[in-house]
Amino acid sequence: MMRDFLFTFIFLMGSIFTFAQEVVTGLQINAVVQKKALEVARVKSASLWADTTPINLPFFDDFSANGVFPSPLRWSDRYAFENTDFPVYPVNLGAITLDAINDSGYFYSRAVPGPAGWIADHLTSRFIRLDSIFNPTPHALSPADSVYLSFFYQPQGRGRAPQAKDSLILRFLVKPAHDSITPTDTLKIPDQWKKIWFSKGMSLDTFYLNNNRYFLQVMIPITDSQFFIKKFQFQFINYVSLASSAQPSWQCNSDQWNLDNIYLNVGRNQYDTVRPEIRFIDRPPSLLQRYESMPYPQYCNDPTNEIRDTIDMLISNRDVVPHLSSYNYYVTSTTGTFNKSYSGGNYRIEPFYTDGYVTYQPFAHPPVPFLYPISSADSAVFLMKHVVHDITPGSLLGDTIQAYQKFYNYYAYDDGTAEASYGLTPAGSQLAYRFRLNKSPDTLRAIQMFFNRTLSNQSQQWFYLCVWNDNAGQPGDTIYSDLVMPWYADSINKFVTFHLYRPLAITGTFYVGWIQTTDDNLCVGFDQYNNNQSEIFFNCIGLWENSFQSGSLMIRPVVGKPIPLGMNETTLSRFGIDIYPNPCSGSYLHLRISNPEGLKKIVPTTVTVTNMFGQTLIKTAFTELLNVSGWPGGIYLLTLTDGFGTRLCTSKFILTQ
Repeated sequence: MMRDFLFTFIFLMGSIFTFAQEVVTGLQINAVVQKKALEVARVKSASLWADTTPINLPFFDDFSANGVFPSPLRWSDRYAFENTDFPVYPVNLGAITLDAINDSGYFYSRAVPGPAGWIADHLTSRFIRLDSIFNPTPHALSPADSVYLSFFYQPQGRGRAPQAKDSLILRFLVKPAHDSITPTDTLKIPDQWKKIWFSKGMSLDTFYLNNNRYFLQVMIPITDSQFFIKKFQFQFINYVSLASSAQPSWQCNSDQWNLDNIYLNVGRNQYDTVRPEIRFIDRPPSLLQRYESMPYPQYCNDPTNEIRDTIDMLISNRDVVPHLSSYNYYVTSTTGTFNKSYSGGNYRIEPFYTDGYVTYQPFAHPPVPFLYPISSADSAVFLMKHVVHDITPGSLLGDTIQAYQKFYNYYAYDDGTAEASYGLTPAGSQLAYRFRLNKSPDTLRAIQMFFNRTLSNQSQQWFYLCVWNDNAGQPGDTIYSDLVMPWYADSINKFVTFHLYRPLAITGTFYVGWIQTTDDNLCVGFDQYNNNQSEIFFNCIGLWENSFQSGSLMIRPVVGKPIPLGMNETTLSRFGIDIYPNPCSGSYLHLRISNPEGLKKIVPTTVTVTNMFGQTLIKTAFTELLNVSGWPGGIYLLTLTDGFGTRLCTSKFILTQ
């Protein structure tokens, strides 16, 4: 069988290695941040973060807006990442994450392998009027006003644990940057900060064992009179250290810290730890039993088994007294032709500090007493909205969250955001991801994958994109294979689409994935918010077994009707190279670019040639005449890249000498 041949051939390539495993690593690029950075640049709103006008007390942010960047109404920089992906059991939905990725979504340029620590993210407040307060009675502030800064923090979350030598630091501004004029020169004096508090790095498991909670609150009294000024400022920074590695494709370290409910005000004390609110803690769950998204015709063929019986909701009352509250959720189609709702009635929600999250069944585990409509349409989108609120007249306590349920032409276990990277080692390792059809047969048209970048893009190594049939609940025979290379689609279209060179008829259960040709980590996006490890199989030593890693791979099979090529795929297919003579028995190859009118601005700058074992034979500036004298006979792969390191095209050639 094709499967046996491929595995035997590639596994022998990796037989010199004595280890075999699946590995989850941190990110080196955040596509969500990158997309937001591009949006900000387009509307020229980055100047908002440069506003130096001091703001008044109170200062509070719970990062529930999920705006990617922290709000410029309260923060003077945008390096940290506002999100719902990394925090585990936050105070309320959303938190701010400090890691090793900058405000453009890329790994910091100062990040280098090695044990030395370096400052990565900053989260810096705007200037704050700590000299005076204006409401209800204007007066000058002093330590007697009992000013406290409080916040909740958490190491790692769903990211990568900061090492013990790493740290999260809070510091206060002592003196802003200024010029110092001397008799001979003008010296630029940078900001001067005083360290106020810090925490050493640790895993979330250790943090929970030490504190018996997932987020720990810190109360900082401000008693030093030097800080009661017109332009008070505080800042969180994190130190990151990267382990050195002989395999650059595995250098994906992003140590995370999560912060929530940052609050600065007067008239507080060490016991002022409660902020009355009734909130949701997690995002709205999918109503689908197995998937975050699936093809609409496949859903319509067996809707009863695809819809959950119940969903799980996390609701908390952060007050010290109970509140009689109601809970409802609503599902509507974007066309307005479908409307369903559920009412959980009223319930007395006890304080979280004594009773934890709500366990009342109609609130915590509401049923799903309806189905999405059955239709002959190819796609559909539905809005899901959840509402909880205190029913006491005049009360403003409550929360609303919403999300979209999408039915397009692909299957997705993931939510579209990577918290980590997934990879296998050694060469010859196989990964298979299980999916199930309700309506058979169907046609597999393409496979979408999301790849995270690594330092110097060392994860761009050839691999076999494969499809398997089912063999008693495990991958069976290989029914499709194609040699391809990772692409980084970034934030414009985070998933890269590999169109199958021939449409593939599939039935029942099928598997998509890869076989590696090298030890290098492919760095496939790994969603750690949704756990579907039971659908992930890997084979490093000749036996298939379930994944040991909790999460979902960002791999999506596209099925159904023929699909048009997207922008990325069109560009790739139109940009080509002619290699001649091919096969070649001489000393020189001629290269001729096929670069049509619409792509004249795309210019190749580098030629790379690898053999079928993934070894690079030559990497040089683009030339139309390539010297291959002395090379052994065999099959080779020639790749053209542009000045940004983006792969333009790849072609095979054969040497017969």
